[in-house]
Amino acid sequence: MFTPGSILHGIFHLKAITKPKYAIVLYNDGINCILTIFTTSEERSGVISPIHGKNPQDSEPLSYVFKKGVIVGELSNKGTVVPFSFPKDTVVVPDYGDQFTTQQAFLAEVTELIKCGELYPYEYENLIYTLYKSKKTKRKYKRIFEEILKNIIP
Repeated sequence: MFTPGSILHGIFHLKAITKPKYAIVLYNDGINCILTIFTTSEERSGVISPIHGKNPQDSEPLSYVFKKGVIVGELSNKGTVVPFSFPKDTVVVPDYGDQFTTQQAFLAEVTELIKCGELYPYEYENLIYTLYKSKKTKRKYKRIFEEILKNIIP
């Protein structure tokens, strides 16, 4: 469930509110800690007309947008492959909803957690690269993203 690129959905018990949210697993240390980031369907892309992927397209990244209906991954279940797309335009921003925590602490904040799918490798790579290049990404995460990219890109 906590492999990098996993798309999770559940009812998250946040500080001020409890609501259904998507989260994407960005990193798993292989022992117990994971880095996740929430998505939002609110307009947080930082551009007037967001496109699928890095936004803005031709300058420093402010967000990564998953456009509604664009298949970005799939879930394999007992030999059946089900494509996954977000039901609304969905945004990942580097300064919103990141968590570096233990799997147990993450699970304590959510009910009805399900795995919706795995991002396609190119979507995962593009998301990590966008977060790595953003000036809004925390320095401690940039080091993690740099290591991920070193292992992905030959």
